[in-house]
Amino acid sequence: MDIVTRASIFAATAHQGQKYGTRPYIDHCADVVRILETFGYTDPSTLAAGWLHDVIEDTAVTYDALSDDFGTPIALTVYACTGAGETRKERNASIYAKIGYHRRAIPVKIADRIANVESCWATCDSRLFMYRDEYPEFRRAVRSDDSVLPMLRHLDTLMGRRSR
Repeated sequence: MDIVTRASIFAATAHQGQKYGTRPYIDHCADVVRILETFGYTDPSTLAAGWLHDVIEDTAVTYDALSDDFGTPIALTVYACTGAGETRKERNASIYAKIGYHRRAIPVKIADRIANVESCWATCDSRLFMYRDEYPEFRRAVRSDDSVLPMLRHLDTLMGRRSR
């Protein structure tokens, strides 16, 4: 079985019973992978990390278990997308610091944020205001090479939308 399929099954199992709004949590992971693919990311390691991006943060899966099952590069990418701290601000700061060192996590984190914001727009979720407040700091943290610019432009557009 290829690594992307294994990752999707692993994520579905790890997130079983969890919700993302009213939907099964795995739908959010699928959205992240869809966004990565839409923006031309085809590398199996990146797509696998897209499926797995929240398993350390939101489930009982540990970094070591993920590394054993999927290898260090994928585990590091997921780890870089994982916030640590008591408050959202602390968790975000943790992620921003780590993605500075693990640049392969940047497209995954941008895809995650796009999925979050698109979901907010689709459901009129008030978290959109939180994402807008965080956006300048997020945008500074995910600066990278030109490969992520199309994703950032799309996110810029989403963030610039007016409330309904």
